[in-house]
Order: sequence, then structure tokens, then C-alpha cells
Amino acid sequence: MDGILPAAASQPSTIADLGAGLIDALAAGGAGLRLDLQPICAAATLDPVGYEALLRWEHPEFGAIPPRETLEAAEAVGRGVALDAWVLVHGFRLRAGWPRGAPYLALNLSPGGILTGHAAPMVRAAIDATGVDPRGVSLELPEAAVIQDLAAARSLAAALRGLGLSLALDDFGCNHGSARVLRDIPFAAVKLDPALTAGLEHGEPGAERARALVAAVVDMAHAMGAVTVAEAVETAEQMRAFRDARCDALQGWLLGRPGALRP
Repeated sequence: MDGILPAAASQPSTIADLGAGLIDALAAGGAGLRLDLQPICAAATLDPVGYEALLRWEHPEFGAIPPRETLEAAEAVGRGVALDAWVLVHGFRLRAGWPRGAPYLALNLSPGGILTGHAAPMVRAAIDATGVDPRGVSLELPEAAVIQDLAAARSLAAALRGLGLSLALDDFGCNHGSARVLRDIPFAAVKLDPALTAGLEHGEPGAERARALVAAVVDMAHAMGAVTVAEAVETAEQMRAFRDARCDALQGWLLGRPGALRP
């Protein structure tokens, strides 16, 4: 055993502390930022059909920063657009280097990027800068932001589809207005809110009702022409429940944890 234990990372006192560090990181080309990939697997075969790129930030003083806090810090110091641009360029560059016929890459757009109108020009610029084939990219829009300004989301979705990208509605099925979103915007895919995964195991209180709810949400998405992706799948019983509900694809620790994966 080593005689000296590593010092624990200090903790930021405020989001502003993180914001200052993020300003420095972006000014240095994204120092400490990275994209970890998590597989999205076909429910029937468990073969990877896509990978979601998840933002990670290793702060030089505070260590690993949770994604939600990273986004909050970016918005607090007015760097939300810059962070979105970094994710898009680095994600597109990654996908552009994959072989023909490789699985798609899913990238997340922040609520700020959707609501401020910056997303479409940023996406267009990232495509031009990287030469990525947009048909190999899916952009995920969080349902909460889409519901907040449905008109802006509808306009953005049309612009992104015009650039050749596929669109997914993220965290679907637990907000008031979910059905209206799918009615008004033709998303190619919906990713089920992780809250729908909870309680699916037999023996859990309300398990049958939870399974019935998942089946109903999947049926609604299919009726609107969207494929469905279950998130936060961590047990074999959850996987079986989503298969029984005819969910198209699965994502979660059972299928693979985020990391430096490549197709």
C-alpha cells in the first residue's frame, strides 16, 4: 500500500467558479473537455446501431464535473452557445472519421441552443468545417425545451432536417404536452424518459401499470412514425420489458457504459 493517499479534489463554491474554469477551457480549445460514447443497441439483436456522445469535463482543480453542472456553468457565464459549438464540431469530426456504413452518432443540443435560435447556424457551420455526412448524425432535442417554445422548436427542426440530419426527441413521455410535440414535429426517433424505466421489474409496486405505460408510449411513438429508444436500461428484466413493449432500441449500462468506444 502506498504511504501517501492522493489528495481529494477540492469542491467549487459556486457555479461561477465553474464558469470561470469553463471560459478558460473553451479559450484553450476545449482543454479538459471530451466526448464519451455510449452504445445504442437494436432491441432484437443487441447489435450497436448508434452511439450517443456524452459531454464530460475534467476540471484541473475540481475534478470530474457532472454534465448538468457543466451546462449550468456555461449558461451562467454566457458560454452556452460556445459549448454547443464545441460539442458539434468535435462530434461531427469524430463521425466524419468513421467508415462508411458505421452506426450513427447522436449529439445533444442544449435547451439554450434551441430557444435562442443559434442552433441551426452552428450546425451548418460545423458541417462545413468537418465535412461530415449529416445522414450519419442524429441530433437530440430535450422535450422540456421543445415544449417551452414549440414554434421555435418546429422551425429549428425543419431547418435541421433540411441540412440532412436526423432528429430525436429526448426524455419523451413524462411531460404534459408530449403527444402534441409528436403531432406537430415529425421526429425520426424518440428516446424514452429514464423515469419510464423505473419500476418495470416484477415485484415492484405498480410494475404491471409501469409496463402498460411503457407499451402505450411506445405505441404512440410508432403511430407517429418514430422509432423508440429506451434509456437507463440496467437490468435484464428491464430489457425484457422493453422488448415486450416492442421498443426498437436500448441504451444503458446493461448494454455498455460511456467510454472511449469506436465502431
